[in-house]
Amino acid sequence: MAATATATTTTTMFEMFSQNFWPLITNTRYFFYLANPYETMFPDMNVPRYVSEMFPVFIFLAFIENLIRFFSGKSILRLNDSIASISSGLVQDCFRIHIRSLEVFCYCLVFEHFRLTTLPWNSLATWLYCFLLVDFGFYWAHRLAHEINFIWAIHQAHHSGEDFTLVAALRQAVLQPFTAWITYVPMAVIGIPPQTFLVHLQLTELYMLWIHTEAIKSLGYLELIFNCPSHHRVHHARNRKYIDKNYGALFIFWDKLFDTYQDEDPQEPPVYGLVHPVESYDPFYLQFHTWITMYHNIRHTPGIWNKFCIPFKGPGWSPGKPRLGYIDEIPDIKQPVEYWNPKISFWKKVYAICHTVIIVIFYHELSTKSNQLTQLNIFLGVVCILATFTTIGSWLENKEKAIRMELVRCAVFLMFEKYLIPLTSVKEMDTSYQSSIIWTFRMTYMISIMICTLYEFIRMVIHLFDHLKWQLKQTKLHVN
Repeated sequence: MAATATATTTTTMFEMFSQNFWPLITNTRYFFYLANPYETMFPDMNVPRYVSEMFPVFIFLAFIENLIRFFSGKSILRLNDSIASISSGLVQDCFRIHIRSLEVFCYCLVFEHFRLTTLPWNSLATWLYCFLLVDFGFYWAHRLAHEINFIWAIHQAHHSGEDFTLVAALRQAVLQPFTAWITYVPMAVIGIPPQTFLVHLQLTELYMLWIHTEAIKSLGYLELIFNCPSHHRVHHARNRKYIDKNYGALFIFWDKLFDTYQDEDPQEPPVYGLVHPVESYDPFYLQFHTWITMYHNIRHTPGIWNKFCIPFKGPGWSPGKPRLGYIDEIPDIKQPVEYWNPKISFWKKVYAICHTVIIVIFYHELSTKSNQLTQLNIFLGVVCILATFTTIGSWLENKEKAIRMELVRCAVFLMFEKYLIPLTSVKEMDTSYQSSIIWTFRMTYMISIMICTLYEFIRMVIHLFDHLKWQLKQTKLHVN
């Protein structure tokens, strides 16, 4: 009996591994665009969500990357910069809950009404055409995002991180899909099916994730053809010689062809972030602060035509300059490089990590179960995510108001939990998993309220004693 039970347990574990983990391991190749064309051909839009499915593998790769950084003497990822990257990625994905991506929506619209012909979805030639054209379209979408001011105002959020890690790849621009579709729709006109486009769009996105790293120094001869981490480090650098270089996705030869290529120089290590660093972890400020700058530039620039040109010329343009401005006006890198890194106590770091993990789980449940939720559930869920990262941003900046903001956020969550927590109680879920999720959410927010209330109480008591001491001192001075 014991032997039979052991055999049954072993069989069950093997089945769980083969059904859940083995596909993840084998599909890791998608990160490197190693896909069999015939296994990624689909007759309709029921295309797997490759990016979502590969997220656990991405987390594992990020863990390995930090081990490499640690043992090679580099600092591991900074908590504040990493949470800011995660928040930007999730905020963007909140807008994809109903529409897989605006690029695909616009592509389908053009394909349905303006295509000249229809190429077969199960043709290797169609797959290869799309493979090459998506990469070409990405190059130009990316280049336009750096050379047109209003598109740069959208894209700059991706470059605002000062650490270059896999997690930094998650720091995406919320409004980027509103402009990125422009360079892809010609493919719809010539008749490449939307499902083929969706496959390659996702594989390109996966490929772009792993090249955000300093753990891989050089890939030798592969760098002659493919976009590799060293090329993308150059792209993210704010050193003068690296500005506006290496826009490619999979292939680097587009940059060599259109004169935007730059090698990584061992004598000049890349320094990451914006030319004018932004000192904030608030996801809304990171996304939209450049729009404020552009608005002020338009207001203070003389001449109607000059005002009109500001959004459409380069970010460095002003009257009398070339379209992209002067490269010599890029500020020098001051050595040693100092990063904005507000100091917060250890317990605040632990608190920020806990709530980031909780809200990532919350988002996963919201996105994967969205078809079974009401519009009110989804709306309040998105508001909850946005509010969380706004308060956590203030928390990481060590702002005094952050504790009060967090107290209000946690209290409101518990007040409206009956509209929020149903996202974890759909019928298909395992009961034990459902119970653990609900219990974890409730306990985390209740404990958080107690912590914030106690902190505020102690702070008020200290402030009161300081005030009484000051009054007593003033009274003694008056008596004397």
